[in-house]
Amino acid sequence: MLKSLIIKNYALIEDLQASFDSGFTVITGETGAGKSILLGALDLVLGRRADTKVMRNPEQKCIVEAYFDLTAYSLQPLFDHLELDYDNTTILRREIWPSGKSRAFVNDSPVSLNQVQELKKYLVEIHHQGDAHNLENEHFQINLLDTIAGLEGAIKKYRNEFKLWQTAKEHYESLLGRRQKALQEEDYQKFVLEELNALNLDHLDQDQLEQSRNRAQNQEQIQNVVQEVTALIGQDDLGLLDRLFQMRQRINSIGKVADEFMQLTHRIDGVRIELEDIQSTLDAQLDSTEHEPEELARIEQLLDELYRVQRKHGMHTVAELIDLRDDLSQRLHDSGELDEAIIQLEQDLSAMKEGLEIQAEQLFERRLGVIPEIENRLINFFRELALPEACLNFKLERTALLNLHGGVRSSIWFSANKGIELRPIEKVASGGEMSRVTLSVKAVLAEYQQLPTLIFDEIDTGISGDTALKMAEILLQISARGQLFCLTHLPQTAAKGRFHKRIFKKTQGDKTQTFIQDLDASQRVLEIAQMIGGHELTDSAKAHARQLLN
Repeated sequence: MLKSLIIKNYALIEDLQASFDSGFTVITGETGAGKSILLGALDLVLGRRADTKVMRNPEQKCIVEAYFDLTAYSLQPLFDHLELDYDNTTILRREIWPSGKSRAFVNDSPVSLNQVQELKKYLVEIHHQGDAHNLENEHFQINLLDTIAGLEGAIKKYRNEFKLWQTAKEHYESLLGRRQKALQEEDYQKFVLEELNALNLDHLDQDQLEQSRNRAQNQEQIQNVVQEVTALIGQDDLGLLDRLFQMRQRINSIGKVADEFMQLTHRIDGVRIELEDIQSTLDAQLDSTEHEPEELARIEQLLDELYRVQRKHGMHTVAELIDLRDDLSQRLHDSGELDEAIIQLEQDLSAMKEGLEIQAEQLFERRLGVIPEIENRLINFFRELALPEACLNFKLERTALLNLHGGVRSSIWFSANKGIELRPIEKVASGGEMSRVTLSVKAVLAEYQQLPTLIFDEIDTGISGDTALKMAEILLQISARGQLFCLTHLPQTAAKGRFHKRIFKKTQGDKTQTFIQDLDASQRVLEIAQMIGGHELTDSAKAHARQLLN
């Protein structure tokens, strides 16, 4: 409930503080005294867009603070969702600076207007004269039926599963998109993979192939050089081996003279062994250079194909081509798994939808079941509010598609007069009729749920006599289950209030200010008498006021 309101530098208000209690509070005052200013300030702190024109003194900051007692509401989860600090006594504050900058706070923490507006839905409802105020809103209508039918748990379960189904459908659509893209690329990927597999990359040594090709292409030169070198090593008498043999014999002849010469013969033996190994290697190389033309053609063809594929994919090594091959293999494998995932998800979606359809039908039947009760109760209120011939129907029907409400479409049809065809309420109800229907709906709802603070702004305009008295009694009935404010010009309504506040303005010098005053019992008599008889307070008007109050 709203505990207090502090307003500074707003319109005709310089500095106003007001405290409020639970139950029924009436607010009265002459036209233009500032009742709409009070509502405007409350709207501002509840998230309305700021306008510097509302500042009384454009050179000073405008501040509106509202204190709420949230003990009776279970709003901790909402605060957590909105990432706000929760307190049983929650303070909303709005500031407008002379520069035009506006800031909003919840419990002294800066917040966005979107956060405040979301919070407002659970704190305050303001109803103006003739306001349809959600009566034409399908979401409101269905929630009304759910509240009366006690479907809170069932609809929560359905909506949780509906959201899971929607998420699964989005995932399914994503998989289909990936599969379509994969199909478009699959033929090309298969072609490239076949091309890479044909190269037998795991057993292909590019360096060795290039060396073999170079040897084959330079076979004659290699043979000539090798033959020349082997001749230098092994030629009779003139070859290096014969020369080394001769050197060894000569040094060996003096080996008996000095031991160090014997060491030289061992070293010459080592050189001779190395030369013999070189000669053997050259002979083997000479044999290996003898490539057949067909083998050279095969190597050149394989290298040409390898170079072509590398250029095609912007790669330079066999290792890079192997990585590409493995990646393509994995993609094609994943594509097959994607098909399996799609088939499984189709089955899951079908089962989820079947379960939702069953729940939706059960919700639909239970909603249908409470419609006659709601319609009858509303019609009884209409009769008390001088709408004896009014008729109202909830039109609820299943839709082909599931939605957050359980696959239903809703509308309220209304006629105020007998013999007049029912039509959608927002198209046919007058302002006064809409106010009375709204009041009736709130009276029914108040029996089933904790309503936010309700503020009715001259909802009783245009009625009088017994009808006004009946409306006041209904307002009192609603206030027994929560906090209710009514801004009124009717003495019948004013007399029913548990608390009575008077809005008035006063001019001092060249300044006019709006004030709010709590009225005691004697002051209430005078205020209501004035509402009955005007500024001239007659004894009969006072007596009538006392009678209404009693």
